[in-house]
Amino acid sequence: MGDAGQVGMLVPNLFLRVPIETAVRAAGLRPLPLADSGQASRSGCRVVVVDLEALGGDPAAAVRVLAGAGKTVLAFGPHVQGEMLAAVRAAGAVVLPRLVFLERLPELLAAALGRSAT
Repeated sequence: MGDAGQVGMLVPNLFLRVPIETAVRAAGLRPLPLADSGQASRSGCRVVVVDLEALGGDPAAAVRVLAGAGKTVLAFGPHVQGEMLAAVRAAGAVVLPRLVFLERLPELLAAALGRSAT
């Protein structure tokens, strides 16, 4: 049973986590910190925000597991890792370079939850 009011967050970097939590709260949702992709997969969250650098050596495999568990994965990573971003996109995530992701997060959350962005 999922909790549509929560957004899972696998974002260990505090400097990135704070603006993401702010955007999640501004969307009327509750951020749920997650320790790893296994916890994200088992969580009741329908949407999971993921820093690809937190997924280890094969982020695409971790994203496939999350997507297979029915999660909408909103992911970001370094813009210089184009191949990794493409592999994660092919694995089922909405993925953008870090700065673009932070700018577009409100609309990404709205789209993932079937809402209109305000």
